[in-house]
Amino acid sequence: MAGSNRTHEYTPTDKELIARVLAGDEASYGTLVARYQDYVYTIAVRIVGSDEDAEDVAQEAFVRAYRALPRFRGDSKFSSWLYRIATNRALTHLKKRRRRAVTVDIESGPHVEADVIDDGRGEEMSPELMVRDEEFRRAVRAAVLELPEQYRVVVTLFYLEERSYKEVVAILGIPMGTLKTHLHRSRALLRDILTKQNLEGGR
Repeated sequence: MAGSNRTHEYTPTDKELIARVLAGDEASYGTLVARYQDYVYTIAVRIVGSDEDAEDVAQEAFVRAYRALPRFRGDSKFSSWLYRIATNRALTHLKKRRRRAVTVDIESGPHVEADVIDDGRGEEMSPELMVRDEEFRRAVRAAVLELPEQYRVVVTLFYLEERSYKEVVAILGIPMGTLKTHLHRSRALLRDILTKQNLEGGR
């Protein structure tokens, strides 16, 4: 049969790659970097708000993760551990620049149903619809950059990256109750910011 002899290339798991790195195979870390570099960069740019700064943050995050890899115990997923390092580096970068840092606590974008935000035009939209709607995409991202540090991060992870409650808690290392409180407050702040933007834009 045609194609019956076709072989499928094996893709090593994160755990296997980590074991190889710890055994001295540095090339395997390059595989991990390639696997997660886009995600790490995206998180960084949404927190620091600058492509150039995000590149620096991502590079620094991968360097720090490599150095700390021997201490990674595997209690959580490697990706969650790496995202936490990237988030911390992004926030540190913001503080060094003396800019208003924003950390966003997020529930799980695609699972939000009851919570809505008034878009300033008399319409209500759920957070995930706002993120996906072309008309609001830029406004939402700009508004997120105005949030206080702890709220920017949760919003980035929960709504923009669509991570679940469990994943965000693992990445940020905060209690579930704290996450939900941050999300609740961040939604109120976003509503105020978007409403103000809409009112000013209509003048």
